[in-house]
Amino acid sequence: MERLLRTSGTLAVLLLAWELAARAWFPVYILPPPSLVGRTLLALFVDGTLWQNLRISLERVFAGYLIATALAIPLGIAAGWWKPIDHTVGSVLELLRPLPALALIPLAIVWLGFGEVSKIALIAYASFFSIYLNTRAGVQNVDPLHVKVMLIYGNGTKDVLTKVVLYSILPYVFTGLRYSAAVALILLVAVELVGAQSGLGFFLVQAQSFLQMPQMFAAIVVFGVLGFCANFLVAGIERRVIRWRPEIRS
Repeated sequence: MERLLRTSGTLAVLLLAWELAARAWFPVYILPPPSLVGRTLLALFVDGTLWQNLRISLERVFAGYLIATALAIPLGIAAGWWKPIDHTVGSVLELLRPLPALALIPLAIVWLGFGEVSKIALIAYASFFSIYLNTRAGVQNVDPLHVKVMLIYGNGTKDVLTKVVLYSILPYVFTGLRYSAAVALILLVAVELVGAQSGLGFFLVQAQSFLQMPQMFAAIVVFGVLGFCANFLVAGIERRVIRWRPEIRS
């Protein structure tokens, strides 16, 4: 409650300063006051414009993020546990990792077109590496003593992976998931700014083209709320899954 009150107070002060500065020194086409942005946001929700674009954007980002998660976690476990896989598949991934996803947008459009496939593929590509690297690091940092004890008592590789490695890497995995959620939203904005005919990014470009600043700020606010909600959701799942960690429970 104390943290909520402090956060709410800080936010209220910032909004008040924004309101006063916008009304005193800036015209609406440069910096609209938050009261106008709020009314615009409400109107866009009421007429359905924002809901429709938000639904399309959420479908894209969830699809890309889930694909990245489904691929990155098994590959990270395999590369961290088996050196031959790390030296082959892992090496290829290390060569691809420095390639920025934004630079691949033109190539994705040429290969996959302007449809949903190219957008989802780029989001999945950008989200993949943080989850993969954190998962692999988690496997490589498993306490060897725990593994030796399991092997001494006659447990096989399957038991070691499911009863020791899986539980040990969960903090690393969730760190990658939280970071990749933000990356997925960043790529969502990028792909919708370039080659989309729908979505929040497309709505943002349209508002910019007609200098509709309240609509632009409304879309930016929605993107910010989406990022906060994504982080809050993953953190909530982490607290429920990793209940044995004192720092998580506290």
